[in-house]
Amino acid sequence: MDRLGVGGKLDGLTAGSERELGRPASRSRGPVDPGDHRVRPAEAATPAEAATPGPVTPGSTNPGPANPTSLGPDGVCPVDIETFATELNELALGGEGWKAVLARVAERTGRAARLMGVHGGVFAATDGGDAMMSPAEVAKVFAEREPVTVTLEDGWSARALAVWAGQRRVGLLLLAEPVDDGLLALLKASSTAVAIEAVRRDAAATATAETASRLIDELRFGALRGTDELTRTAARFGLRLSEPHAAVVFDYGGPNRRTWSTALSWLEMPVRQEDTRGWTVLGGGDLAREITRIRVRLQGMVGDGTVLAATGPVVNDPRETARSFRDAEVVLGLLRRRTGETELLHSALGLAQLLLAVPPDRLRAFVDQQLGPIMDRPELILTLDAWLATRGSRANVAEQLHLHRNSVGYRVGQLRQLLGTDPLDPEAAHRLRTALTARELLDVFSQRTP
Repeated sequence: MDRLGVGGKLDGLTAGSERELGRPASRSRGPVDPGDHRVRPAEAATPAEAATPGPVTPGSTNPGPANPTSLGPDGVCPVDIETFATELNELALGGEGWKAVLARVAERTGRAARLMGVHGGVFAATDGGDAMMSPAEVAKVFAEREPVTVTLEDGWSARALAVWAGQRRVGLLLLAEPVDDGLLALLKASSTAVAIEAVRRDAAATATAETASRLIDELRFGALRGTDELTRTAARFGLRLSEPHAAVVFDYGGPNRRTWSTALSWLEMPVRQEDTRGWTVLGGGDLAREITRIRVRLQGMVGDGTVLAATGPVVNDPRETARSFRDAEVVLGLLRRRTGETELLHSALGLAQLLLAVPPDRLRAFVDQQLGPIMDRPELILTLDAWLATRGSRANVAEQLHLHRNSVGYRVGQLRQLLGTDPLDPEAAHRLRTALTARELLDVFSQRTP
């Protein structure tokens, strides 16, 4: 996982160093590169960025000239960039989070502010905006030494500043256009606080990840300690195991594996990562809405590739949580077979939901009894499935299986002969549909993690 580390040098940024994190230090500073906005004390007021001082209207959101040493007619500094940066750094160091930092930026500038992840997802926004950027668009901003104007999918136009923490790309800090020189100076001064919060999040994630992973493993495979102790431990992570909850698995099928690991570590609930999968537990309230929210967030962070989300049944007892995890894995297997779908809840399985409670050996016996004569004929299995799904529409089956209509008729004739019944007979259709569903479950069982 792409981590900055904790307790040592972070590519030029020391986690415990107030001076390097942007707190006021010696007033004497060496020359700085005005185009480099990586983590260090705010650098908006370099000679290269100095602007001609001008009057500032009281109460105006325009901060005036970018040079904080320029004095107005009354001899007072119109904008103290360093003080503003220090204020933001204090918020970040105090653990207030990106939302608080962005809220202060918006308040000071009079402009909406957003923070975008490196793969285009929204981390925080003062205006509630959720429009994304493509990873390619984000990469273009990081390639520039100065902030550039970008237009998001919703038409929102903003000045985008690439934020770094050492060699680590944190994201893009956006300020709504129009942005003059004074606002640009404030935007640059805000970058340190954003990077501090990224470092703080990584440190917190590292400190809790191992404990969180152990907790999820215990819930998934069974715990040696008592239920009461396990419940108390889960409560420290915000999980109420005595209330309705369900196991959830997220699966990623793309190339950005390191980003996937980082994205999982930034979720607000405990997560256990296994290769491309992330296992967790969610409350049983509005489960569908919650998994959609999390899946969309993960998708926005990883960019390329598809994120899938599946749930187990809602349970009310920690002793049942392991069963919810087992069923969640089966639901994910069924979801993979549904082209174009990205989410599947256990409650939406229908007949398969009932069959999950049947022992596999009984399912296998039923399938052999109903489908035995065609089990070694995959083309007839597909035809039977489509024939039942379309209620005997030869044209629809032909289109679905890319066959001539006469070929469909021939296969249906074989089905009648081998099965000894008309597949569309109501009683026979019910048995055959159940057998097909059971067969699909058995296929998923065979691919399940031991």
